[in-house]
Amino acid sequence: MGVFDNQSSDLGLRLLSRFNVGVDDSLWGRLSAEARAEVDGLIAAGRSVQAIAVMRECAGPPRPGLHECVDLLDQRFMALRE
Repeated sequence: MGVFDNQSSDLGLRLLSRFNVGVDDSLWGRLSAEARAEVDGLIAAGRSVQAIAVMRECAGPPRPGLHECVDLLDQRFMALRE
């Protein structure tokens, strides 16, 4: 099994959600439709680190912090599971 299999990605996202101090979706609004689709695709594929990299690269200035990206990652993961 690879690093990004379903079980390891589920565990990783559960661990990330422990540090969720409140979700601010303003970052999601700063991403283009193409970047949003790419982020969702990466999250669905279990590629969380790459999804965060896209968020940070595509959001424009000011560059979002890691915690903001992790919060959005958790929010999008939950939305995609529904």
